[in-house]
Amino acid sequence: MDGHNASESLRKTLTWRDGFAIALVIPNGLLLTVGYAIGAIGAWTAIAIWVGGALVGLLQNMLFSETAAMFPGMSGGVSRYAIEGWKRYFAPLGAVASFGYWIGWSFSIAVNGAAIGTLVTTQWLPGLPSFPLLGHEVGGTEMIAVLAIAAGWACNYFGARLTAVTSKVVSAVVLCGLVVVVAAPLVRSASWDVDRLTWFHGGSWMTIVVWYYVTCWTTYGTEICASFAPEYRDTVRDTAKALRATSLVSLGLFLVVPLAMTGSVGEKAIAADPVGAFALAFEKALGGMAPLGVGILVVSMFLGMVATTADGGRALYGLAREGMTLRQLDRLNRWGVPGRALTLDAVVNAAIVLLLGEPLSILLASNFGYLTAVTLAIAAFLLLRRDRPNWTRPIRRRRAWIPVAWGLLALNVFVVAIGVTHPSLAGYGGIGDTLVGVAILLISVGLYGYRCLVQDRRPIAWRIETPDMPVSRTDEPIRTK
Repeated sequence: MDGHNASESLRKTLTWRDGFAIALVIPNGLLLTVGYAIGAIGAWTAIAIWVGGALVGLLQNMLFSETAAMFPGMSGGVSRYAIEGWKRYFAPLGAVASFGYWIGWSFSIAVNGAAIGTLVTTQWLPGLPSFPLLGHEVGGTEMIAVLAIAAGWACNYFGARLTAVTSKVVSAVVLCGLVVVVAAPLVRSASWDVDRLTWFHGGSWMTIVVWYYVTCWTTYGTEICASFAPEYRDTVRDTAKALRATSLVSLGLFLVVPLAMTGSVGEKAIAADPVGAFALAFEKALGGMAPLGVGILVVSMFLGMVATTADGGRALYGLAREGMTLRQLDRLNRWGVPGRALTLDAVVNAAIVLLLGEPLSILLASNFGYLTAVTLAIAAFLLLRRDRPNWTRPIRRRRAWIPVAWGLLALNVFVVAIGVTHPSLAGYGGIGDTLVGVAILLISVGLYGYRCLVQDRRPIAWRIETPDMPVSRTDEPIRTK
């Protein structure tokens, strides 16, 4: 049951270790997509893209640590920082950033759910009956996917501590599986061969850029730790530590996991079964036990659903809190989490699974939305430095970080421009899918207008003046040590 006291604040129950555990969703993204990249452009090229993206993500997180400390009570992570930076210039861009960030994280829930359904039915429950639903055949795969979505919702709805505990248990299982895959070739050196890894041959440089674009959701995804900033016991210290630790661990995983997997089973085997590549490597590492490898892969995907549900719900809540989308989403439930936003997240993704089947357009739209949000958040760092020079900054990066931020901004603009105009180079879609992505983002502007004109009965605020110094709000307490 949702509470109706708008002055309630998110409960400060998490430590940086909890944020780190929730953010271990990132290896899940690696296991889902690295097989496709290896099969298309070669293992060495894919590893270079993953490691390069992780390094960029680490630099971005250094910037986001400063903005998170500036707004310690604001839920929504990097999308909320984009709102703060852009509201003085063009407020609707904040709505675009938050909505893009939400779909970037949220719509992957349906993808993970569908993958879980496929793996479970193939491995353990083949032959389940199906039935028609609005012109689409719904079978065991879809029903298991919906059950997984519901379980991910439940792990979030009843409090952030439950989310953190679930993530710790599940991530421990996943990391054990990764250790087996990485360590086995070292123990049995004859089973690993560097000649099984190749570089990209042929094609244009734009193909590499498009694959970088496709993988950014994962390599940049360590910023998820910032979404829980108001819920850390020490917002400033815990947010910074969680961002840094998650970035460094992910950087290592992006290097050693594909290196171990490819050297063990080979590029051809991975290209033939990109989704099951990890299970194949696990089976080879232990000389059998394929069901156990599939089980760990399923658990990894479920971890992804728990984390993305948590992040997506908070992005929606933060957007509503700022008065930029439906007022009904500006509510916390009795367990201190945005229950309505989490529920909407789950319902939308269940509908995607049941009605759309293979939502390739949604996948492209979510990637475009996510990178739009991150790019606007980096620009917001620069705008906030210029517009609010006297604002309290418990973490303040040196002036040398200003040109770094400009470089990151230019890189992301370049990658997005190439990625959205040439998605077919990675076999990821066409111009129609790009237009779908733009259309979905424009919905956010419509919801912003509806909130202003209909629900709040006020003119649309194209520009919002910002204070020279922070103003404490009862729902967003400033707590630092």
